[in-house]
Amino acid sequence: MNLGLTIIGIIMFAICSLPFVLPYMSRKKQEKQFLQTLFNSAEKQNCKITQHEFCGDFIIGLDETANALFFYKKKNEEETKIHIHLSDIQNCKMMTTCRSNENNNLKFTDKVELSLMPITKNKPNILLEFYNTQDSFQAGPDLLLVGKWERIINELLKYRKTTSLETSLKL
Repeated sequence: MNLGLTIIGIIMFAICSLPFVLPYMSRKKQEKQFLQTLFNSAEKQNCKITQHEFCGDFIIGLDETANALFFYKKKNEEETKIHIHLSDIQNCKMMTTCRSNENNNLKFTDKVELSLMPITKNKPNILLEFYNTQDSFQAGPDLLLVGKWERIINELLKYRKTTSLETSLKL
């Protein structure tokens, strides 16, 4: 009798845990695929990813030695691969597109992007889309990630400017 209850308990536990285990496994598999794509993109540019972050349908990575930024996003069957030399970038800024609800003055975030402004004035800004209401319902960790990467990139740009200024002063 105890053996039967134990077996039934184990089976019930397995059935109840499936809704949690299967999405986790699927997410880990997707993260591994995205990471491999990012590493392959970096390798093609003779770079090595030293820092990266995965969230939902995108991954962003950085080669701090080569000052190169890599971004990969896949929504449905559409893929976006972007490689940016940070030596060509002047600054980085988080951009949010919001809309207001007229009835109760609430603001809704429609889009969150990282805007990279090139040093060359006639080139357009490079936009990395992290969140869009058409793709996802909630902008939870995406907003935090954009802010984090804005700081990381601007710190690298600031360091590069300081280093190049010191080098030019020595000459």
